[in-house]
Amino acid sequence: MISMLRTAIATIAVGSTAMCFAQVRVIPGEPEEDCGARTPARVCLGTSGTDHCFAPSSTNLYIFGLEPEAVQIGRIDTKPLVLFSATFSGCGSGTLTDYSLLIVNNGEFVNLAPVIRLSKQSEYKVWRVPEISRYPVLATADFIWDFKALENSGGQEETHFARHRYHVQAYVYDPVAHSYIQKAAFDTVRKYKGLDETDEIRVLNSEKSEVLKRLR
Repeated sequence: MISMLRTAIATIAVGSTAMCFAQVRVIPGEPEEDCGARTPARVCLGTSGTDHCFAPSSTNLYIFGLEPEAVQIGRIDTKPLVLFSATFSGCGSGTLTDYSLLIVNNGEFVNLAPVIRLSKQSEYKVWRVPEISRYPVLATADFIWDFKALENSGGQEETHFARHRYHVQAYVYDPVAHSYIQKAAFDTVRKYKGLDETDEIRVLNSEKSEVLKRLR
């Protein structure tokens, strides 16, 4: 995780050869006094300034300013593909994290992904599946909260961090559209452990065969 109190500087390739690099700064949002952020986090090119930055779309309700992280996960042809994430906190038990898939085009970050936002009780994986795509495949799983079951059980089942079914989605790069497209989506049949029982959500490895079947 990236601390809210400092700017992280990383180096990733942004050109066609290993000798062409640019510094990338990950800048946390301006913190609120309690636990949230009043401005979104940013990822910026270069060692200073804010002219060549990307920030996730925010609203009055959701400002994605916490725990920003930028990780190179592959390439789109010659251009490094960066997964950038930043989190919103409502100061309670839940959070929401925004994910973007970025490349640098003409000196600016371009987001190739649709809106991808996951709760605290979720998981994502980046898979290399050459028979599906020559580019990285992004898979996500987020819990499904069955409020009717919660009510019918008198609060004994489907509590916030109990076992749940999960909504799984997979995103694949479309060279014609020049963007990532959701190509598969389904709800799991079985329930998986929630944060009451585990420190890390583990869904996607078990569901990978079903995801790939739907992608084919």
